[in-house]
Amino acid sequence: MITRHFLGGTMTACLILSSCGGPGPEQGKLDTDTSQDPTQQAERVAQTRKIFYNIPSPMETAALLKRAGAEYDKDILNDVLNVDKYTAASKQALNLGIYGADLSYASVNDQTQESMFYTSCAKKLADKLGVSNAFNDTTLDRMEKNMDQRDSLLNIISETYWSVDAYLKENGRDNISALMIAGGWIEGLYIATQVAGTNPTPELRQRIAEQKLSLGDLSALIATYTDQGPALTGVKQDLAKLQELYAMVDLGKSTAEVSQDKGVTVVGGGGPAASLSDEQFTAIHDLTARIRNSYIN
Repeated sequence: MITRHFLGGTMTACLILSSCGGPGPEQGKLDTDTSQDPTQQAERVAQTRKIFYNIPSPMETAALLKRAGAEYDKDILNDVLNVDKYTAASKQALNLGIYGADLSYASVNDQTQESMFYTSCAKKLADKLGVSNAFNDTTLDRMEKNMDQRDSLLNIISETYWSVDAYLKENGRDNISALMIAGGWIEGLYIATQVAGTNPTPELRQRIAEQKLSLGDLSALIATYTDQGPALTGVKQDLAKLQELYAMVDLGKSTAEVSQDKGVTVVGGGGPAASLSDEQFTAIHDLTARIRNSYIN
């Protein structure tokens, strides 16, 4: 969120697919909501957009990591070999979001091979969830052709996940979309806190503090779901625990506003910057890791 060039596209694709394993056992299912409430649907779309707008752009995050002297660390990402153990639909949805965040992290760091691995794993989970129409061979072809055009690739990744989200909502599977969004958000926060743990800079701390805003939006989105099973209930409880830690985080301005400037998220408009104390950072770092690891295991 990438390559230079790679030889033998077909052979590479075969190797990537084999690295993610073969077909898994029958998937668990999540109930679909066949009676769509237009007002609730509009609220969920609005909350989803807020979440994406409040998350720093991949390019901004990459620039921050490079300024912090952070090198690409594949060990903090979800192993591609885990993909076949996700047989329940709830786990598939969470990890579709997680692999998407990992794909973005690999992409901004010009990790060609890793990016292709994560693309293939995301595609496999999309197929299992029945959203292959939104994540199809045409999308993969576009990604492959733009592997050495990082900005174009990032746009394709973003468009793809928006398409998956829209497809799920249109087909009464908003709950799966919510889990995918939650998984991606948690993984993004996890990557940021892991990197900041070894490469502490004021800017990285500020970006982590600012996630108080998107956490509120994500929690509001998940709160629109009732009686949707243990997976969403568990996510709701996880986010509530994070909100307890973020409650005392200072955003610098009591009326912090979020805007977009050339693709970069800007919080506030002057005034003191958002900040985290060492104690707050450690607590958020540790809880995020526990939550994220429960999602991938």
